[in-house]
Amino acid sequence: MSTLVELIETGASRAPADKVAVRAGEHGERALAWGELLRGARGIATRLRDAGVERGDRVGIWMDKSPAAVQAIVGTLLAGAAYVPLDPRSPWRRSRSIAQDCGMRALVTDEGHLGTLAELLEGWAPRLVLADAKPDALAGALERLPSAPPQATLAEACATPPGELPRPAPDDLAYILYTSGSTGTPKGVVHTHASGSAFTRWVLDRFAIVENDVFSSHAPFHFDLSILDLYAALGAGATVHLIGSTEAMLAAYLVRQVPAWGITVWYSVPSILVAMLDSGGLETKGFGNVRLLFFAGEVFPTPQLRRLRRALPEVALFNLFGPTETNVCTYYEVPPTIPDEWTAPISIGRACEHMETFVLDDDGHEVAPGVEGTLWAKGGNLMRGYWNDPERTAATLKPDPRGRPGLAYCTGDRVVVLPDGNYEFRGRRDHQVKTRGYRVELGEVESALAAHPEVLEAVVVPVPDPRLGHRLMASVQPRSGLQPTPAALRTYCAQRLPIYMVPEKIEVLEALPRTSTGKVDRQELGKRWTTGGSA
Repeated sequence: MSTLVELIETGASRAPADKVAVRAGEHGERALAWGELLRGARGIATRLRDAGVERGDRVGIWMDKSPAAVQAIVGTLLAGAAYVPLDPRSPWRRSRSIAQDCGMRALVTDEGHLGTLAELLEGWAPRLVLADAKPDALAGALERLPSAPPQATLAEACATPPGELPRPAPDDLAYILYTSGSTGTPKGVVHTHASGSAFTRWVLDRFAIVENDVFSSHAPFHFDLSILDLYAALGAGATVHLIGSTEAMLAAYLVRQVPAWGITVWYSVPSILVAMLDSGGLETKGFGNVRLLFFAGEVFPTPQLRRLRRALPEVALFNLFGPTETNVCTYYEVPPTIPDEWTAPISIGRACEHMETFVLDDDGHEVAPGVEGTLWAKGGNLMRGYWNDPERTAATLKPDPRGRPGLAYCTGDRVVVLPDGNYEFRGRRDHQVKTRGYRVELGEVESALAAHPEVLEAVVVPVPDPRLGHRLMASVQPRSGLQPTPAALRTYCAQRLPIYMVPEKIEVLEALPRTSTGKVDRQELGKRWTTGGSA
């Protein structure tokens, strides 16, 4: 199983054709059996190939989270191409910039998003494949497109055996996930079939995933947490239940529905679990048949984790750690009890069995236990690099600094090696923070604010929050004689950034505080927000 296609084929061989592979909806009413999933995916693959998509081309997925979107993802892989999930809830300008950055050859969408195609496709003419829609819907949508519409076709179920489609190689591109970039432009993290399948095989083997498991899919497809629940389920011949973006935030609803859905493997950011503890009744109602609970993406506040541990004594809890660039590089199993006097953040554990991690000080030497340093990772999970950004790739993906064979990735995470060999996370070495489970470069938010015609300079400060990781607060200095309102600036950001990146509060200052060297005094701004001195 050196490619994701082989992994999916293996899973399909373990599952009867009429067994549900992917489902969604309160009662699982939107569902695809394994046979239906593969026939639809082959139809999409065939249409992509007919449209000129070749091995290694990039294909955008412009769809809400749905069984049809999973078909589109699998179909793209079967066509030998790499999929790039676009977030339909983000501003279309951001999605279009991503599409243009990676040179998308084609776009797979559905009837529900035809109304936004005109804006998305302005100045860009990819091949279009329409999944889960009727012919008249496609014709109507094309009439509303710019004067030079792209070639478009409807996807249809196809019984073509996988062997008649191109077989991707392990080193071929599989997917590109765009994350927040410090220059104001999202950066594309490139993963191959080898890195995606290596990570999935580890999950399958380490956690003994079986055909009878039912995975939650809480994260959106453009978020790296989705790789685990989607491919582990497909690779095992199991079932994955898709949770939409709205219902994913309804804590009480999830507590009620997880048992009804028969979920056995749950994976999410800690903040939703905290909400389920606070308002969802998780402590009194339990978590149904869940046997494995994974969390990642942000620090889990220890008091709330202690509550979760006590509420679910029979469930195996695991803290999975690693940036998008590594899938997951370390993990830690939460012990059966967390003493009341334990206040430090839970450990991020040690390297996954097929990975290698090490910690270096600022001089490039390995640190002793108890000494803080920067975490490095190497092994099969590593990305190929950043799309169209060789300088950034070379700055973080380097020959092993210890002189050993192979490339290693500098995560930028500051950790301490504990006496037992596990790691304690101490924070980031740059201006990258986590909020609501998402990794955000403060520079991207600042660039969006600074692009406002009335803003001279903008600074975003992360304020620690025990539930969300950080709240983003912004201070701006307007251009001379101008006075933009905080409400107008937030609206401006919301048109250019995903909602989780829009600052919660914005203050407009006559002048930003400066250090003696003339730089913006970020520490002073941080004090203003944390002491409540700002508006």
